[in-house]
Amino acid sequence: TAPATATATDPAAPTATATAATAGGGAGGEAAGGEAAEELARLLGAARRPVFIAGRGARHARGELEELAGRAGALLATSAVAKGLFRGSPWDLDVSGGFATPLAAELIRGADLVVGWGCALNMWTTGHGALISPEAKVVKVDLDPDVFTAYAHTDLGVAGDVAAVARSVTARVGEAAGYRSAEIGQRIRAEGRWRDVPYDDESGGGRIDPRTLTIGLDDLLPHERIVAPDSGNFMGYPSMLMDVPDEFGFCFTQAFQSIGLGLATAIGAAVARPDRLPVAALGDGGALMGLADLETVVRLGLPMVIVVYDDEAYGAEVHHFGPHGHPLGTVTFPPVDFAAIARGHGLDAVTVTEPAGLAGVAAWLDGPRERPLLVHAKVTREHASWWLEGAFRSH
Repeated sequence: TAPATATATDPAAPTATATAATAGGGAGGEAAGGEAAEELARLLGAARRPVFIAGRGARHARGELEELAGRAGALLATSAVAKGLFRGSPWDLDVSGGFATPLAAELIRGADLVVGWGCALNMWTTGHGALISPEAKVVKVDLDPDVFTAYAHTDLGVAGDVAAVARSVTARVGEAAGYRSAEIGQRIRAEGRWRDVPYDDESGGGRIDPRTLTIGLDDLLPHERIVAPDSGNFMGYPSMLMDVPDEFGFCFTQAFQSIGLGLATAIGAAVARPDRLPVAALGDGGALMGLADLETVVRLGLPMVIVVYDDEAYGAEVHHFGPHGHPLGTVTFPPVDFAAIARGHGLDAVTVTEPAGLAGVAAWLDGPRERPLLVHAKVTREHASWWLEGAFRSH
């Protein structure tokens, strides 16, 4: 069923759109929401368990969304590209979708109203649709009405700027506890980050568990950082176990799911935000594709940390095709000494095969940091990462 929307040329359509582009950012006017804002306010008033999922189109609207969520009792989540937007809020579930913590997945799946703000709610953000209950109402607020008929079904589409629409709806909705109970708040504090989820450390045999590695780096590296992960089996670990201070601390390189773009993306982020420590997180396959840019990092004098998660393979292909008996010779590699390669380009480098090896990272951080650092992490490789296993189940 098509979402309820209307245009100026279709007066018979059941619901008007919010045209915040003409509202000048003002609050509460008809142009900033109209009938669609009234309908969204009605849905929020009726909801017992509302969840907001904010995307790239909402990165400028944290204050407006938090105010509305506070009135309606909504929990807060983001798509991957908007990670960090609600950092510091006690109602922040972090990222929705394949990267979601077990708690976030449970609470989003339990929502009776899901509102995507500047977020198309594609298959990645909804966990291939599994995170949205069939009984839940779905609303999308976006400048582009085309997203209303894309990906997740939409019960109501509100066309307009996220901040302006949120202000308009806030003026129309009453206060409610919604999803925000003391019990839910306590669970978010206790279980709301991946590093809070217990796991069996599989480090050993000359390899470090990528979860242990990433938590250790998260503890060591300055909080004012920009994390730029490349694509691959490993990418969930730096994306979700390495925290960021805000929506400007995460730079996602998932264009066409192509690997090899992470280092170049991190370089761009480093140039754009020299006040933050840039952290490039690469798989060994993607790192080999981008080796030439190690010289760029040195030439530009970027105080960067480059982490190579080395499983001596294109891990996603190994875990996708290996169980079906396909030959893996073209997707597995002989050992590569990334630390030696990095030193040859003028970087400092450490090799990490166990938690104690992170002392080399601490030493670099305590020093003058005159050269960028490459961390060659030989990671365990027995099974696929949790997010990849979830993606496989959906195909």
